[in-house]
Amino acid sequence: MLRRLATLLLATACTKQAGPPPSEVQLATDLPAAVIDTALRVIAQSGGPRAERIPSIRAGAEALAGGEAPSEGAEVRWDSEPYGAIAAAQRGELLPIPATASDVPPLWRDPGGTWAAVGGRAVVLLVATDLLGDHPVPASYAALTQPWLNGKVALAAPTGGASLAHFAALYQAWGEARMLAWMKQLRANGVQVLDSDDAVRQAVVTGKATMGLLASDEAAKAAASAARVSVEYPNQRSIGTFVWPTALSRPKNARNPEAAGQLAERLASRDIEQLLVARVPGYLPLRAGFPVPPGVTSAANLVVLSVDPARIVAEIALRKAELASWAKEQRKEQP
Repeated sequence: MLRRLATLLLATACTKQAGPPPSEVQLATDLPAAVIDTALRVIAQSGGPRAERIPSIRAGAEALAGGEAPSEGAEVRWDSEPYGAIAAAQRGELLPIPATASDVPPLWRDPGGTWAAVGGRAVVLLVATDLLGDHPVPASYAALTQPWLNGKVALAAPTGGASLAHFAALYQAWGEARMLAWMKQLRANGVQVLDSDDAVRQAVVTGKATMGLLASDEAAKAAASAARVSVEYPNQRSIGTFVWPTALSRPKNARNPEAAGQLAERLASRDIEQLLVARVPGYLPLRAGFPVPPGVTSAANLVVLSVDPARIVAEIALRKAELASWAKEQRKEQP
């Protein structure tokens, strides 16, 4: 009996020793779990800190009013949208970005040095090619108001997420008069204002819309399906395509600041940005010199709408109510 007990205790001890060691740091993120888990495993296997992924509520525009509480225990954050990081930076809650983010283009780094982007998504045109007829593929937003597209253009309501940021950026790039004129033309042309990018994608794939304005990750889902669609980067001969960055940041209240700093250093590296782009369709590299999957264009090779994310946030504060009103009125007129 004693021999059996000793054997059991030894086996239990060996099992505990064989299990994974405890994590040193927690990463809060709303990016796809599979690619994050791969990134954390690669970092740990190459001598970096052992990290645990914890879910994060997407920090949308409501974060700007203090409505987004930081994920409990998060020592590093990697958000799919930069709203939360911008708000935290304004409150003085973030530490400096790691040195490995120094080659991220300035447009996608906090001028105060507290957050940086590792990849991003573009707002693109998803076109149902079979429905074009003899018309050319539209290359700019001006084309969306042409009479032949009456009732055939879909976009996500500019009340949150990348759609809200995109409309705010257009206010900055075009000025109020031109932006209001374009929105009036869209309304007169019967634009479909839908709940989400997913709904826009479905509208194009099912033929309810000839083209949709949506984020590149949703467009990539359609491109990967059997649907006959093309993905176009608009406005390459004018103001450029809007690219909304992710945001990597490090709160000041980290329980293990050394490990958190090491993790942020590795996550901000070119290798991790390349991994994100390779594993998550529709994400673009922001730094130059990356190989990209078929159908993806690096932001470094695009004419990009050059509006600082902080200026976009300021514009949102001015325009959010009127954009919500425009979307609501347009929906009333939809069949």
